[in-house]
Amino acid sequence: MQTVKMGPAPSAAVANHGIPASGIPALPRLERLREAILAAPYGLCTQKAELMTEAMRVEAPQSRLAKHLAPLHFDALRKALEDNLASGAPVERWQLQMSKRLQELWLRLDQRAQTQPLVVSFAKALAHTLARAELQIHADELLVGNPTRHRVGAALHPDYGGMLLMPELDRLDARAVNPMRTTPGQRWRLEHEVFPFWFSRSVMARGPLFAADLELPNKLTEGRRFVLTQFAGISHVTPDFPRVLELGFVGIREQLREARRDARSDEQAAFYEAGEIVASAVIEFGARWSRRCADEARRLEPSDPARAAELRELAQILARVPAHPARSFHEALQSVISTWVAVHQESFQHGVSFGRVDQYLWPYYERDLAAGRIDRARAVELLGCVLAKASEQLPLFNQMATEFFSGLSSASGLTLGGTTNHGATGADASNELTSLWLLAYDRMRLRQPNLHLRLHERSPRALRELAFEIIGRGGGQPALFNEAQIIPALRELGVSDEDARNFSIVGCVEWGVPYSSFPAAGAGFISLPAVLDEVLREPTLRSHVALSSLMATIWSAFCERLAETVCEAVAGNDAIERAHAQCRPTPLLSILVDGCIEAGRDVTQAGARYDSTGIQGVGLADVADSLAAIEELVVEQGRLSLAELMRAVDLDFRGHDQLRSRLVEKVPKYGQDHGRPERWAAEVARAYAEELRRHRNPRGGPYAPGFWSMTTHVGFGARLGALPSGRAAGRPLANGVSPTNGADSRGPTASLLAVTGVGGAHVSNGLALNESLDPQLAGGPTGAALVDALTRGYFAAGGMQVQYNVIDVNELIDAKRYPDRHRGLVVRISGYSAYFNDLTPTMKDELIARASHGRPGAQVSTEGAL
Repeated sequence: MQTVKMGPAPSAAVANHGIPASGIPALPRLERLREAILAAPYGLCTQKAELMTEAMRVEAPQSRLAKHLAPLHFDALRKALEDNLASGAPVERWQLQMSKRLQELWLRLDQRAQTQPLVVSFAKALAHTLARAELQIHADELLVGNPTRHRVGAALHPDYGGMLLMPELDRLDARAVNPMRTTPGQRWRLEHEVFPFWFSRSVMARGPLFAADLELPNKLTEGRRFVLTQFAGISHVTPDFPRVLELGFVGIREQLREARRDARSDEQAAFYEAGEIVASAVIEFGARWSRRCADEARRLEPSDPARAAELRELAQILARVPAHPARSFHEALQSVISTWVAVHQESFQHGVSFGRVDQYLWPYYERDLAAGRIDRARAVELLGCVLAKASEQLPLFNQMATEFFSGLSSASGLTLGGTTNHGATGADASNELTSLWLLAYDRMRLRQPNLHLRLHERSPRALRELAFEIIGRGGGQPALFNEAQIIPALRELGVSDEDARNFSIVGCVEWGVPYSSFPAAGAGFISLPAVLDEVLREPTLRSHVALSSLMATIWSAFCERLAETVCEAVAGNDAIERAHAQCRPTPLLSILVDGCIEAGRDVTQAGARYDSTGIQGVGLADVADSLAAIEELVVEQGRLSLAELMRAVDLDFRGHDQLRSRLVEKVPKYGQDHGRPERWAAEVARAYAEELRRHRNPRGGPYAPGFWSMTTHVGFGARLGALPSGRAAGRPLANGVSPTNGADSRGPTASLLAVTGVGGAHVSNGLALNESLDPQLAGGPTGAALVDALTRGYFAAGGMQVQYNVIDVNELIDAKRYPDRHRGLVVRISGYSAYFNDLTPTMKDELIARASHGRPGAQVSTEGAL
């Protein structure tokens, strides 16, 4: 991968979409915006935490008894949390019992002290936050709206899982990976005002109250068998931006008022009242921004009249949107950004996505272009400003979570291309705006948002050429999705044909219905190799099973243990979802998801038209390779017994170097298209999907299986011993549905075809295939044609998704040694891209290993690097 060089888009591909052959000229504004974002230090933002706490002290005050007694519980809880996260030791059972009883007491006291519906309290708290949040205007931007107080920042959400940061606050700005700037004042307010108010009211605190399993808090921080994420906040959703553009928040507020007049219960009336409050708050938020831009224009008029004119135009735009329907392309983009920023003041900043942007923005662009109000260069400039805004926000993770979610992706996704959702088969839906989004990304080359391109048999050649040439320059975007396989998977989940054909990607790779679903697509991750490890540690299995029935016995035990693990993870997630439903409504998001206003219910209470929960299986290739190794070496060749193999595994292969070499180098691996490992991978994937889909979530929707990992494969791997595949203890597991590192030794065609058996209609929450390619192979027009051919063959064989990491392994090694030379180096992780410098050392090594394709020495050559 080459460090990003800004330059014109490929002219041949551009011309075929009606753009002049000269392409888009240089856009210095976007270059300056990009450099400013890359140079910005990361900062912790406590604005929402402080303002919401301030409001909730008034709207939902603590009882007198809680004010006196809760501080004692808070001090004890803080000590237990510090001990648990520092040592990894579980909290003692008696402590869990006492904490649960006290939390039940605080909940009862809160309910008795409640003076208004909780949804109204949170609506007023959000209105308070939007009315007082700092409004920052940065140089060069043509769209305004700062998600945090920092140019690039991470907001803390104490009402969800923010307390997990408490033990690390004093060293947050000095940690080796992803330091966040903090101030002594911030830390004092969090420790003395914010956390003491929320420690008994957050979703993290209330979740265990809805769980039958007393050990749930320990399981949430164990990180060996599964991790659950929704205590951090609800996310992975696509708000109804098209409705905002069509009606504005004034129109949405009128819908709420009409619905309130016909409310059938007190709960519905409260929901509509809360909706009116937040709609009015967003209207005033836009008006505040209009005044702010006008004030800044007056200030700059004497010294910079050109910039002052831009800000006066923004003031006029914000006087119109998001309150009223958008009329122009610029108004539409600003309305989307204003709404997106407001939503992020309510909940956790992860996976809130933009939907099919080239579809719902097309009418505004087409009209402006025809009327001469905009040209293509200006459109790319505006789209680049959208991409810049999406990159200003970070998720906030503690040290443990950084292992599992390295790279600081907020995972906001935008979807391009595809077909229409009407007619027998749907016509191609791509348009000139599809290409302009890709061109804007090519100019910005920031780590996010995630660009997702829907492909089908009739996708225009010019669009494919443009996409593949951009992919060939590195960065891993856009990711590619096969409509022919994804639409049936959504139908299998219960989605109507029309809605399935309108799918967009939410977050990393999760396909779903935009604007009308609450998919909770990133709710959890399960380590499949940990399940196999527990099975193979059974002494009876190792020593007393006949060879003729060994694989059947292992498989039966694996499926049984898998069912138990899935049940545990589902039960834990159900408890968290119930805590959301009863303790943390989200009125703004709810009025932006179709179905909620009609039902008069929050998204957390089954208000959306479609409800589901996604939990991912991680380490698929490791299980397949391990089962294949046992079958070949123990059952078929009889080289050793299962007990002998597992003794070597227990010793992490110390003293068994020859055996490990055979396992790693001689035994066929998933991704080499030999047959046996691929068959096991398909069996494991289907077994996991079937087991998860037996369950329903508390909102009444299905659990949806996926196979993508973010960097949970690193976190799970660090907590797992060696495996029969030859994988050493502590090493990362395979990411997504990709082969293990080095197993793709037979080239991309073999690894792509190997994956086709894993996907299918049973995979309803996405999968991620990371395919690493050498830049000498994939770069330039010739490389683009090759990547196009690979993709066509893979999709024709049944592939669902692929993302290409065009990586120069030597550049990665140099970037690890000399990070300052590679500030803007963007790499693909698993469903999202990240700056290489933001990754943990382990994840950097894992990417280097991926790019080496099994070549020896790549790992060693990074020794001594920082």
